[in-house]
Amino acid sequence: MDPDHTSFDNHIENPKTFLDALEHPTLLMQTEPRQVVTANEKACELFGKTLAQIEGHRGGQVFDCIYAFTEAGCGVDINCENCKIKNAVVHTFSTGISHNCVDTILDIKKHNETTPYDIEVSTEKFGDFTLICVLRYKMISQ
Repeated sequence: MDPDHTSFDNHIENPKTFLDALEHPTLLMQTEPRQVVTANEKACELFGKTLAQIEGHRGGQVFDCIYAFTEAGCGVDINCENCKIKNAVVHTFSTGISHNCVDTILDIKKHNETTPYDIEVSTEKFGDFTLICVLRYKMISQ
């Protein structure tokens, strides 16, 4: 996250404008239920989705993680227990501690094909929300 950013609290009335000014694709997530409240334009472009396809969805659904669409669902599936992104987000919500450069590989399903992606995120808590900044979201060549 950018340590020089202006306090989010000053922009809570218009979070979309605040998010759109950020350098990286960023999601604003609420605690309960743990869903994306909104995202910036860079996130929409990165994931190839409209804002309506992002808002109100769980993080793994936005990322298109294969485990986000199981019967148990995103964050609850047995395969989510050791998810570095989920664990960083939950830890940030519960402690207020930011996580920088959380690096992992997720199996992403797009166009009926599953491909591993190299992903790096950072998290930062602001009030009741957490920002998830996507630093890298890159398909791993096979």
